[in-house]
Amino acid sequence: MENKKYTLLTCMDARLDPLEMSGFKDAEAFVIRNAGGRATDEAIDYMLVTKNFFNANEWWIIHHTDCLMGQMPDDKVSELPETIKNNLFLDLEQSVIEDIEKVRSHDLVSEDIILKGFIYDLEKSELINISE
Repeated sequence: MENKKYTLLTCMDARLDPLEMSGFKDAEAFVIRNAGGRATDEAIDYMLVTKNFFNANEWWIIHHTDCLMGQMPDDKVSELPETIKNNLFLDLEQSVIEDIEKVRSHDLVSEDIILKGFIYDLEKSELINISE
């Protein structure tokens, strides 16, 4: 991977192995995980650290099929902390697009960052690029 450094933002779901699904080796990518793999303010802050201190200039946002944040039962939503409720989504592909737009529009994210969005299909073990 040409000594490039990558940052992967993905879900904390234990069924996911971010390095395996992306094809990267241990030292090639920084991994940031949260509920739903959403581009929260805190996640973007961590992504900025990878760029500013480690020159990770390609960022991948990876959401996945069968994600609890996309199918949270209504009776369970009230049990979530307020900050996590913002991670819920109705449309999987749209959630990736929204996160790409949120990261791209952030004041501190430079234009030289390569930003890509993916959906990982758990059933097929396939990473689908939706940003092209």
